[in-house]
Amino acid sequence: MDNVSLFREYTRQLERNLENINKADCCQCAVNTLQCFLVVEIGRKPGICVKELSEILRLDKSGISRGVEELVQKGFVTREPSKEDRRSVVLKLTSEGKKRYKKIEKDMNVKFKSVFEKIDEDKREMVIEALKIYNEACRKAEEDE
Repeated sequence: MDNVSLFREYTRQLERNLENINKADCCQCAVNTLQCFLVVEIGRKPGICVKELSEILRLDKSGISRGVEELVQKGFVTREPSKEDRRSVVLKLTSEGKKRYKKIEKDMNVKFKSVFEKIDEDKREMVIEALKIYNEACRKAEEDE
């Protein structure tokens, strides 16, 4: 197999592994994967707006808005008018949303710590650097499209 084919295959495997980790975690919190990502981003940056979420997650605003609406309906997120720009709405987690956020963060840290510890100690920094390079290359490729 040539390097591009290997790169693609390892990426596919990584995607499946991450999907399995995310699915297992999010199902415990009564939210789907997108909602899980939204809860985490809103928890990390209270007062974030839909546009910022869209940029961080690199998804269209309408999809983000639908996910946020579902979280509002579940009682995990509130929408408030922005104090800086009255045309904008900011998002914050409710007390129930904060509980979900803390649970997601705790559970994911445990899962990723377990995976990280299975990497030889002398290769951990190399893996972190490789992931950083990989993510930067993905962003650049996306900008080229």
